[in-house]
Amino acid sequence: MSLSSVTISGTLKTNPEKRYTPTSIPVTNFLLQITFFPRGGLNGQPRELASQTVRISAWRDLAEECEKVLKTGDKVLVIGRAQVNAYTTNDGKKKRDIEIDATQVIKLGDVSSIEVPKVQEEIQKPSFQKVSQDLEPISGFSEIASGQEEIPF
Repeated sequence: MSLSSVTISGTLKTNPEKRYTPTSIPVTNFLLQITFFPRGGLNGQPRELASQTVRISAWRDLAEECEKVLKTGDKVLVIGRAQVNAYTTNDGKKKRDIEIDATQVIKLGDVSSIEVPKVQEEIQKPSFQKVSQDLEPISGFSEIASGQEEIPF
């Protein structure tokens, strides 16, 4: 089991394409276009957006759901495991691509349709209460905290 996890969001570049493995397990693949600001900028010049396309694979029930619900242009959040595929092209060049083996795919709504909640006329300020100095210590805590012995771990 791997503890590595990646979370990305982007726009579907292609419609999901479902196929089946020889053992009849459904797998759906689609391309996700990720837009980002590249690092750095020369001499304070504004940075332009860059984009990258990542292949997403969803398996079993998630594959069925992705094929039914998603279409080109949808905005999604994908959580999964990243893997690098190394291969040689027909003209002999070695290449590597990133593929995400999705464990969760969440369809995002249109960001421009989100309404900002109206601010209430009177905002309540947080109230703080002064803590009394004569609180009793929690039973057993003072013995552990004041003891000179080491804690046995």
